[in-house]
Amino acid sequence: MPLEEARKKLMEMQGIGPKTADVVLLFSANKPTIPVDTHVNRVSKRLGLAPANGDYEDVRLSLQSLFNSEDYLYVHLLLIAHGRKYCKARRPLCQKCPVNAYCLSSGRMGVIA
Repeated sequence: MPLEEARKKLMEMQGIGPKTADVVLLFSANKPTIPVDTHVNRVSKRLGLAPANGDYEDVRLSLQSLFNSEDYLYVHLLLIAHGRKYCKARRPLCQKCPVNAYCLSSGRMGVIA
């Protein structure tokens, strides 16, 4: 079944929203989508990979436009790992962050770390 049709069918089920549908499709059906959890949302916005005021679909589509579909799983996992280790919600570890030179939030944009 095509991706968008499968997403729609899954989201018709009670309790299944876009993130859960995308997780199922990416991990279980090997479909090209990027689930947007809290880490993916925060990191992608701070790095300027998605619109700062974007909703779930804005973030997902923005990320998918930047990366090759065969890399979506890795992008998803790397953004989560980065959010957990460095780009924390309340106290981001900007000084230790390996990509702080590219971060819009760190105040170091353009400075090589």
